[in-house]
Amino acid sequence: MKENIFRQYDIRGKVDSELNLDQVYDLGLAIAFYFIENKPDIKTVAIGMDGRTHSPIIKDSLSKAIMDSGLDVVFIGICPTPVVHFSLHEKVWDKKIDAGLMITASHNPKEYNGIKISLGSKSIWGQEVQKIKSLFINKKKAISSIPGKYYEIEVISKYIDWLKEHFKMLIGSDISAVVDSGNGVGGTVMPQLIEKMGWKNVQSIFDTVDGNYPNHEADPTIEENMSFVKNILATTDVQVGIGFDGDCDRMAPMTKSGELVTGDKLLAVYAEPILKKQKGAVVICDIKASSGLEEIVESMGGRVVLVPSGVSNIKTNMIELNSPLGGELSCHFFFTDRHFGFDDAFYAMMRLFEIMVSTGENLGELISVFPKKISTQEIRMECVDSKKGEIVESVKLLFEKNHDAKIITTDGVKVVMSYGWGILRASNTQPVLSLRFESSTQEGLDKIRGDFLKAMSPYFEEKFLKEQLFI
Repeated sequence: MKENIFRQYDIRGKVDSELNLDQVYDLGLAIAFYFIENKPDIKTVAIGMDGRTHSPIIKDSLSKAIMDSGLDVVFIGICPTPVVHFSLHEKVWDKKIDAGLMITASHNPKEYNGIKISLGSKSIWGQEVQKIKSLFINKKKAISSIPGKYYEIEVISKYIDWLKEHFKMLIGSDISAVVDSGNGVGGTVMPQLIEKMGWKNVQSIFDTVDGNYPNHEADPTIEENMSFVKNILATTDVQVGIGFDGDCDRMAPMTKSGELVTGDKLLAVYAEPILKKQKGAVVICDIKASSGLEEIVESMGGRVVLVPSGVSNIKTNMIELNSPLGGELSCHFFFTDRHFGFDDAFYAMMRLFEIMVSTGENLGELISVFPKKISTQEIRMECVDSKKGEIVESVKLLFEKNHDAKIITTDGVKVVMSYGWGILRASNTQPVLSLRFESSTQEGLDKIRGDFLKAMSPYFEEKFLKEQLFI
């Protein structure tokens, strides 16, 4: 196993070259040891998996390790990550489920796989993942003389019933939508959800689970992956498009006109009905959000708090600030007003449908009130993990010499100039650098991008930087 698979929010890497399938059993022993050490009364671990070709092999090795450690395994099948979380919050079996493992690499390409870990209802991240790494390296295990048992249960139907119960106003709705699961595990839920909700005008595409992702990668925040949805919106009467990522913890929508809506704009849509009920409430978003989000939420009587990117940072700050709503530019959304607070693509989709039906407005109309800014999408540049921190630090030091620049180091380096802002940060989930730029004018946008191009030029060829930053 390469040590870089132990990332900020999960264990994830390229199968064989980074994530060695022959060592997954030992990794499972380390995870079980961690569970027992931190929750001595633990008895049952739920395991779910996505449709990647190597997921069954990982599942079998993890299951054996968990059972050899004396814990029962409850396999809930090929399913979305939110279904695993759901099993930790709701009673889905005659016994309580104490922990969960989801075998997935989310939106990463097909050659990747990984494990998302939960203990109780909380996700394991940060230093806790590093503790598991240490246990694995030191071959820690808690082999039991009485092995655990193996069970298989069905949870998806219970999850769909829960959604139906909590969105009664959408039963039989004439909402018009196309939903693209990208051959990820959204296909295990979406056709059944459409049938149970009685939706006649919602169509599901690419809902056959296929770990080779034959139509496009399951990352809906990349415009080219939404080209099929865009074409359907342009050539039919369908009113809104929805894309799920590979494990369905993210949902990205597209307007009738073909605009791929970023997470910050959609947060503003979600915030309005919440702030009508909870005046002064705090909305949490990551540091990459448009300044327009702060402007519009403040006009609604709320307040935005920007935090470092990452699911766990959003959730932690939501708890600390008693926030009912949080999200990321990358389209993770969290609700605590009527939900458990984990990121769930189906729940986020239904909250959007609910707002569209109750207001009678389409998505384009709902986002039209967002302050006019010229923003790039998130730009993700390939960069080896070992270089990411050095590049971010170098860019920060260079801009600190500019007395006109306001430097924010909440996460990476955000540079605010009179004509616009830009941010550069190291991704926590992939070997990439993440950038975004915004201005009130095209001239300002080009200028701030040029500033970053110059600052990053010692590390990349100018032609490559222009192709990346000026797309």
